[in-house]
Amino acid sequence: MKKEDFLKICRSKASKDFSPEETEFLGGIGEAIEKAFELNSVERSNKLAEITSKLGGIDEGQNLAAIVRNLSETVSNLEAKAVRGFSANDKFNLKKGLEAKKDEIQRARQGGNPWSLEFRAKRAASALMQTTTVLTGAQAVNTDNVFDDLDITVIQYPKNFILDAINSRQVAKVPQTIRRKEQNAVSDGVIGAVGEGAAKTLTDKTFTWKYDTRVKYAGRIEMTEEVEIDFEQLVMQIITMFEDDVIRAWNNGVLAAIVGYASTYTSTGLDGTIKDPDMYSVIGAGIAWIQNNNYEPDVIAMNPADVWAMNLTQDLDGNYKYNPLGGNYAGLTPFITNKIDAGKVLIGTKRTIKEQHGSFIVRKGTHGDQFIENESTIVGEVFSILSMPTASVASWLYMDIATIKAALAVTVA
Repeated sequence: MKKEDFLKICRSKASKDFSPEETEFLGGIGEAIEKAFELNSVERSNKLAEITSKLGGIDEGQNLAAIVRNLSETVSNLEAKAVRGFSANDKFNLKKGLEAKKDEIQRARQGGNPWSLEFRAKRAASALMQTTTVLTGAQAVNTDNVFDDLDITVIQYPKNFILDAINSRQVAKVPQTIRRKEQNAVSDGVIGAVGEGAAKTLTDKTFTWKYDTRVKYAGRIEMTEEVEIDFEQLVMQIITMFEDDVIRAWNNGVLAAIVGYASTYTSTGLDGTIKDPDMYSVIGAGIAWIQNNNYEPDVIAMNPADVWAMNLTQDLDGNYKYNPLGGNYAGLTPFITNKIDAGKVLIGTKRTIKEQHGSFIVRKGTHGDQFIENESTIVGEVFSILSMPTASVASWLYMDIATIKAALAVTVA
């Protein structure tokens, strides 16, 4: 705040012109205010309080102390908003604007004329990933003997189900649609023994076109340039974690589709024949059900709670029961995942479901005002197309454990 600016404000608030004595008095106050504004915030507040305590009123009851207090608050607010310095992009834009007006500024200075420059600099970055939010939990450490552990502890997730549990392969380009022929479930005519001179049974085979549609699993993260500069190694880890997030979404989407596709247990010859059904009995019944439909299952997916309930089964005396399946799920490849609900079990035949996917794609760019705000967006995506033939629906079975146990139990008369 300059002395001249203070006088202008005072004149604008008065109802008549100041006398030479009043002008000199207010000029002295303006000089004192100008010097006060050169101090830090605490010293400035003390100095301005001293000045305002010595001021009285002017014409029309306008209080000069109020003017000084308003000026103090204005400067304090401006300081609070300008805590963050110019970014590299802000400095570049400011320098560019000054260079463009170089001649005009020089002429203005020589002639004592005013000049102006319009310049915009954003003071707050995106609320997603900034240096102040990407890493929290800092505290004062009263020692120089500090070791930074470079290992990053992250949240754990189940292993991927797609790559090992179904017939999956990576392709250079995932088609938008797969069209395939699928045999209808019913064919006319039954082939059997034919007597000499008798007509052969007429049979036919019919097919239906089926279509599978591509799905894209994708997400994005946003961060400021400061994050990339200040936390280079952490940003690399964040991008890796982001890639894992997208792949897990793809994995979970495919698994959910298979669960929705799988059949429901109806009955087998084991129903009503087991005295004390347990998880081993349920798995055996599921395998038998699929084998009854001429498929050979080779995959099982279970919730961790059910796996350990099975492994820790005890008799009435507290002895652990022997596993009749040999501890290897009767030859089925196990997938232990919390994406299968507790109390459920999924058994299936790997070869009947086919999946194609592309490589994981990462792109970096800007959108909206991100370029001028020193922010960027990283997009990650994977394309997948899943084929689940209707004719093979009996090759996968999704069972409710309690329901199967009840079906297997010997009926008590």
